[in-house]
Order: sequence, then structure tokens, then C-alpha cells
Amino acid sequence: MYMDSQPSPPYKGATYPTKHRRNYPRSKSGCLTCRERRKKCDEVKPACNYCVKSVRVCTWPGQDNHGQGQLQSGLDNSGSDTNSNPNPASRPRCQIKQFMEKAQVRWNVYEKAGLAIIKPSLSISISSQTQILKRFFFDWSNYGDVTSGYTMTWFGRLPQIYLNSSIDGLLHKSINALAYVSYGQRFNSHQALRDATRLYGEAIFKLKDEMLCIVDSSQYSEVMASIVLLGIYEGLLDQSIALEGSWVSHTSGGCTLLTLRGQDKIIESSTEFEVSIITFMQMIQIGLLTGQGLPTLWKSVQKLGLPRLPYFYTHTELIYQSACLCKEWRTALLNFEADQDITPLFAIISQALALDKQLEGWAKDLLPSLHYTVEPVSTDSQLEWLQPLLDGPWEPLHSHTYPSLMNQVLWRFYWMVRAILNQALLFTNGIFEQAKVTTNPVILHKSEIESNILSFMDLLCESCLSTFTNIVKNDPQSYKAEAVPSLLGYLTLQVLPTVGLCLEQVDLTGIHLSGRREWVAKIRDFLRVNLGIAKGAAAIPPSSHGDIPVQIWGLV
Repeated sequence: MYMDSQPSPPYKGATYPTKHRRNYPRSKSGCLTCRERRKKCDEVKPACNYCVKSVRVCTWPGQDNHGQGQLQSGLDNSGSDTNSNPNPASRPRCQIKQFMEKAQVRWNVYEKAGLAIIKPSLSISISSQTQILKRFFFDWSNYGDVTSGYTMTWFGRLPQIYLNSSIDGLLHKSINALAYVSYGQRFNSHQALRDATRLYGEAIFKLKDEMLCIVDSSQYSEVMASIVLLGIYEGLLDQSIALEGSWVSHTSGGCTLLTLRGQDKIIESSTEFEVSIITFMQMIQIGLLTGQGLPTLWKSVQKLGLPRLPYFYTHTELIYQSACLCKEWRTALLNFEADQDITPLFAIISQALALDKQLEGWAKDLLPSLHYTVEPVSTDSQLEWLQPLLDGPWEPLHSHTYPSLMNQVLWRFYWMVRAILNQALLFTNGIFEQAKVTTNPVILHKSEIESNILSFMDLLCESCLSTFTNIVKNDPQSYKAEAVPSLLGYLTLQVLPTVGLCLEQVDLTGIHLSGRREWVAKIRDFLRVNLGIAKGAAAIPPSSHGDIPVQIWGLV
């Protein structure tokens, strides 16, 4: 990574092109890829130099397009073997053998298509680089097919995104950075982690430049995809799930780009939409966790909530409103004094109680096909590596099966939002009791609030455990921990801040929470040992948040 000795003045417009126009005619007999992209082709067969360097499929006129069709089929129809069953919940899910076979088939197609991984600057051998990327596509794309739902399909396209990225470009480096850190963390490869650090630094350097010169859809998609990938990188590596800096700042930058791009343009492109919806949901999560508010108005992003899917749209709007309310609430609690006017705080409490009821109504009104099924957890048939989550003073009693991965994410958001709202209500009630407020609108709901908190904590823990029990329940003896995709572990990591910090802070009447706290610590250790996800916001001692009223709002 090199930098100019003289920094250029900021915001002076685009630099004048330094390259001259080409002085050669375009080849009319080159490969179809070069013709389509209007590039000069050296006509070397079976793969021209441009296609090899840019990692693209080299197809020639009159040539059988079987390879290209196979590649597209492997990318776009990865879930076709499961779509024939009209009831997704009834088919055997999480068949890791099938996913491993599918990953191998995909990789074979990429290799035949000319996916060469040539990075001489890295310390790891070419064969090791191939293995790292091969593992990356299994870990992060196999669960992201079309059957996983709108918020997950982008992950399923990661192989195609990588295939289309320019070598040493921003997106290419971002994918490699995540691939190397994911592999290094999971398999204790210090060399992979060193190379990941270098790739991450180079990607950040490029990101700063490219964020200032977005002019079309492809550039927007590339920058947004890189922001998401680098955010995941930071979530895997940083002390916090990134609530202290990098992840928050990058996601905020992505939200700014999202707003500037405009939702009308975004929804016209599936590529733009798929990556934007991830940033949009992360933006809401940050608002919920930090209590810092949201950088965009609902009317400027509401179309990303998919109005044609009422269950998704209503869910997204309600959690957006909850995130906005968290900012008002946090500010009011920090500034509260016993002798001041408490009318504004009363208004916030009324809004919170109303939102909580609306969220409860959302769950009751869902179509049966969107509900999850519940069954008791069987401890006898589970593998040894899963036993730490099933032994102890407390463990989740039930396992959940969801129609899709997106459906599981929506339910988790639902429980997290309601847990945060009810925790804030319980904390506010404690302040009113200490201040001896004569009119306390929360006291009448205290018993229900405590019951809600306990229920949501248990449901979130059950959902986390279900991720792993569902993988092995069909044929437990066939699977090892290495067969669990890292994406599932990362999604589990998103739950830990809410669960861990809530259990540390709340005090429920007649309920001992020590067993649940111990279980959350176990699953954090489980993610570290088996998936290499060694960090998470719940690892931060609660005392470090000082006077923040609700600890989850102290993650800034």
C-alpha cells in the first residue's frame, strides 16, 4: 500500500485522466466476454489474458456455453433441490453433507471457469489460498440461497460477487480480508491472520477513496458490499461486536450512502437492494443497542422494508420506531432528576407500552407458515462438542425450527426489541420508586414486564441453541463442529449483547438468573472454541458503562 507524499486537496473534483485513449481498434474476433465489456482481447485460447487477469469466464463464439451455464446455475439455483417441497419447515434442514457437497460442486465450477487465486504478495502458498477461499464460500454463502429469504440472499451471491470483482480492487480485497480472518480465527492460523490484517488495511485505504467517487450502480454496490464485509471482519476480530468504533462508523457511512443513493434507485436493482437491506437492518440494530438514534428518516428508507410483504414491512417499521424511542428514552433517563417535571418521561413510557403491544400484535397476526415450531431439546442424541451447551445449572428447554433463515432473524429482532423496551420500563419503574413519584404508570405492569423479560431471554437462548441442534439432529454421528457455517455463528453473536447485558443488569422478583448468565458465558466460549468467534459485546464488563441507565445503551 503506497501513499502519495503530497496529499491532494480534498473535494476538488475528479482528477483529469492521465491515460490516453487507446490507439488500437477493438477486436471483432475476440471472446464474447471482452466484446461485452468493450475490452481489447488478445484472442489467446482457451482463456484470453483479460479474462484470466479479471477472473472472468472466457467464452468464444460458437463455443458450447455449458461451463458458463453451469456456473450461473450453481450460483442462482443453489436452492432448487429444496424448492420442490411446498412446506420448507417439513423438509430436512441443515443437511451439512449436502451443503459440503454443494460447496464442492460450486468450487469445481469456479475452477473450471478460470477462478485463479494469484496473490504472490501474501505469505500463504497458492494452494493454501485456494483452501481458504474454498472454506470461505462454504462458511458464508451456503446458507444464503434464495430459500433463506430477502435479507440473506446477498450472502448466497458472494461467490459470484467475488468472481466479478477486479483483482486487487476494493471488493476483491474486502472478500479476501474476511476470508483470511475467518479462516485464521477458526483454525488458529497466525499467518492467515497476519495476511488478513494487511488485506484489511489495504481495503480500508481503498474504501476511503472510492466512497467519494460513486457515480453508478456498480460502484455503489461494490462500496456497500465492502462496508458489510469489513463490518463482519471487525465483528469477528474486535473486542466488541464493533460498538466502540469501526463497525458503527462504517455502517453509518453505509447509511449515508444509502440515503444519498435514494431508495427509488436502490429498489430498481436487485444487487443494490440485497446489500442495502443488510446495511438498513444493521443501522436499526445499532440504534437499538446504543440508544444514539438513527441517521435516516423512515420516509427515506421505508421502501426497503418491502411494503408488498406486510409482515416484513410492519416488523421493520415497529423496530425502527423502537430504535428512535430508545434515543429519547436514554436522553431522558440520563437527565432525570427527582424534583423535575416528569411529564416527558411519562409520554415516553406511554409510547413504549403502546409499541410493545403493537409488537405483540404483529406476532399474533402472522400467518401460520411464518411461525416457528417448538420441540423439547434431546440431550441423549447430541454430539460431544455440543454437550457444554446442554449441561449445567440451566439450559434452554426447547429447540426451534424456522421456515427460513430470514424468518429466524426476524423473530430474534422481535424478541430483542421487546426485551430492550421491557428492560427500560423496569429500570424506569425503579427510578420512580426511589424518587417516590406519586403517579407511576409502570407499577401496574411490573409483573407482566418481568415475565416478558424472562420469556424473551429464554426464547433468545433457545433460538441460539437451535442453530446447532438442528444441524445435527438428523444424523448426529455424521457431523463435526467444522461443518457448522460461520455465518450461523456470526448471526448468533448478534444476540449476545442484548441477552448478556440484560441478564447482568435486571433483577427479577423471585427469579435467580445466575444459571442463565452462566449459559450465555458458555455459548460465548462455544463460539470461540468451535467457530473462532472469540469476541462480542457481552464480553465487556458491565461496570465499564458507568451511569448509562440501560447497559445495552452504553455500547458506544
